[in-house]
Amino acid sequence: MQTFFPPQAQALVVLLMSLLLPLTKPFTVIVSDSGNQSALLDGPQSGFTMNRDGARTDAREQEAVYDIMRATGNDWATDIPDVCRGRWHGIECMPDKDNVYHVVSLSFGALSDDTAFPTHNPQPIPAFLGQLSPTLQTLVLRENGHVGFIPTELGNLTRLKVLDLHKNNLNGSIPVSLGRLAELRSLDLSRNTLTGSIFSLSFPVLNVLDLSQNLLVGSIPSTLGSCHSLIKIDFSRNRLSGSIPESIGSLKELILMDLSYNRLSKPFPTSIRKLECSPSVDSQGKSNGVCYTF
Repeated sequence: MQTFFPPQAQALVVLLMSLLLPLTKPFTVIVSDSGNQSALLDGPQSGFTMNRDGARTDAREQEAVYDIMRATGNDWATDIPDVCRGRWHGIECMPDKDNVYHVVSLSFGALSDDTAFPTHNPQPIPAFLGQLSPTLQTLVLRENGHVGFIPTELGNLTRLKVLDLHKNNLNGSIPVSLGRLAELRSLDLSRNTLTGSIFSLSFPVLNVLDLSQNLLVGSIPSTLGSCHSLIKIDFSRNRLSGSIPESIGSLKELILMDLSYNRLSKPFPTSIRKLECSPSVDSQGKSNGVCYTF
């Protein structure tokens, strides 16, 4: 038996469809810092979109994603015909003007809400990830249990804004090549077994720097003072020695700095004492001005 709707109800359905339909296919142009239109367009990533004539994922980038799938024990996922097809949690893609899709964000591992690829039998971070340059902006491989060194090839990801390798089993030194990541806003290498010294840091837009709970030695580089956008520094629970550089006193945006459980010498620089601390608020709504821990 067919169901009939009065004309008023039919008109309402048509109106709702006309309002909602545009929302199902968003299309936003990303504008670069220079003011010129970027070659990447943030378009819909549905299966329908990916099936359009000529739409495809960059072959080298797809192989790089397959490599990290294997490194997290998700070999089954290499059977996915196109990693940008649909909306796989943990993989975000954007098409360029030639309708070629590029990977802009990867999140694999213990963040179960963010990825469809949980970690099994972890392996070293594949160096081939460096082939995702220059489109990759976010790389999150936290709590994967990755072993071995941080690949120097990650320094090729010059568009990267977030690099998060927190709580793995990574060892060796921090690659100097990471210093080429001038657009980084957050760098988290905490809770690994990294050794060696901290290289000369110079990240103009970096907000968060967390190297805590490693085995780092040597002194804090004076170039840290050139990272003027820093809000948080955490070097706690390492084996750092020497004095705290006076240049840190120029970090006017700094809210939290934790250098505890190291072997740093006293007295601390007078420039740090002169820094005005932005007060934080705890869970009870009480304000406190504790910003620095040594």
